[in-house]
Amino acid sequence: MQLKLTLVFIMIISAAVLSWGINLPYAGQHDWNSVVYSNIARNHLRYGLATTKLGMVTNVGQFPQGALHYFTHYPPLMPLLLAASFFFFGVTEWAGRLVPVVSSVLMIYFLFKLVTSLWDKKTAFLTAIFLTFSPMLIYYSKIPVHETVVLGFLGATFWFYSRWLATGKNSQYWATIIALTLAQLTSWAGFYLSVFLPFHALLFSSLKATRSKRKLLLIFLLAPGLFLLHNVHMLLLAGTQAQESLLSAFLFRLNTGPQAAIFGFTYPKFLELQARWIAIYFTRVMTALAAVWIILFLKRRWQRQKINLQESFIILLLIFGFSHNILFQNLAFIHDYMLIYALPFFAVSSAVVLTKIYQALLPRFKITPFLMVVLLIMFSTERLPYLKALFHSGDTNPGYTLGKTINQITAPREGILVLSPGLMEFYDVFLNYYADRRIGVAAALSPQAITNYDYLAIPKSHDYVSPADKLFLYNNFPHRLIGDSLIFDLQKP
Repeated sequence: MQLKLTLVFIMIISAAVLSWGINLPYAGQHDWNSVVYSNIARNHLRYGLATTKLGMVTNVGQFPQGALHYFTHYPPLMPLLLAASFFFFGVTEWAGRLVPVVSSVLMIYFLFKLVTSLWDKKTAFLTAIFLTFSPMLIYYSKIPVHETVVLGFLGATFWFYSRWLATGKNSQYWATIIALTLAQLTSWAGFYLSVFLPFHALLFSSLKATRSKRKLLLIFLLAPGLFLLHNVHMLLLAGTQAQESLLSAFLFRLNTGPQAAIFGFTYPKFLELQARWIAIYFTRVMTALAAVWIILFLKRRWQRQKINLQESFIILLLIFGFSHNILFQNLAFIHDYMLIYALPFFAVSSAVVLTKIYQALLPRFKITPFLMVVLLIMFSTERLPYLKALFHSGDTNPGYTLGKTINQITAPREGILVLSPGLMEFYDVFLNYYADRRIGVAAALSPQAITNYDYLAIPKSHDYVSPADKLFLYNNFPHRLIGDSLIFDLQKP
């Protein structure tokens, strides 16, 4: 009963902390993902699942013209979960951000149970603190993207898998299969566990029976089976172009081909950037504690001690946590949040080390509990300035402000021309999502622009319009300055 009350308390605190900023607009760092996948989720509701066929439809506007366009690079479950949230709570930012927040809280819940079963409740409590107050989770738990929405399924997979190893019960095995299937339908990272879990079980468990090995084979075959199913689905939606696009993206993320060079990737830069992000998003405190765990682990191996089950789970979390970044280096070089898979390793290893330090110091120093509290406060406040900057990173997003303006002053069937390729190059997804209209872009005026659109917008933040074009617009069409954009009504010459 006490354990259940502790779990409820932890989930409430975690949900409260991670809900900070849940109402923020989709305009901040890496909110590109938020608008792209929220638009796909909105299209599921707008067109219906029978029309989208569970595929990721990327068309923009309430009345898009032409055929449906599909994004085929990821499994389909994540936008469907967003669509479910929009269905129940409305198409709002907080409803979209709620999905990864719930997933993050579920991960904390399952890892708490896992650590409690392998170590004790004190270590589990520290793990929950390290997870909840890590800068990585505080900010990125509110970005609806595959890497965050999958966290709850990953936590469930690790928990049910550990229970199956401990009890051998079929119910725990099938719970593992279900959780792993949901993880793999959400993110490619879940596919690694089809390899890691069977190898871990063979090396560190007592599952020697032929029947158990067959069950491990099913776990192993789950990934190729779902990958084949994904490709059949994409083939039906978009033809062979889907496979060509997926292969191209795969090679690009592997850091191969000429396109990968545009980001200036080098291995020294990559390693330096990963080290910096680890110190930032996992804090110096957690990084130092995790490093101590690794040193102690290597020392025990030097002394030829066998790896016990507890250590094997931390190693499993370590290998899984960095597999995606090691394989897809270009992806990890561009996206700092790819390190989120390593968070469970850092949290659990740090909690284990800190518990041992606490137990070693407590008999000698009465102020040990006070010192532990001070250390945890240092950990939770170390990156507050950086976190504040992240939460304010969308304050000056011109795509969001112009999109909101266009949505408010235009009708759903009206078209708007944005006379600024520079803005659309970087902020088009934000403008398209919030405008929810037919949007065009041009570098200069033309007769077609005047006749094919109802309004014309010039954002002051990206104003490269020639004096001649401006003079023509001022002389021929009424205009308003709304926010930081000039809006011309092309319907009223």
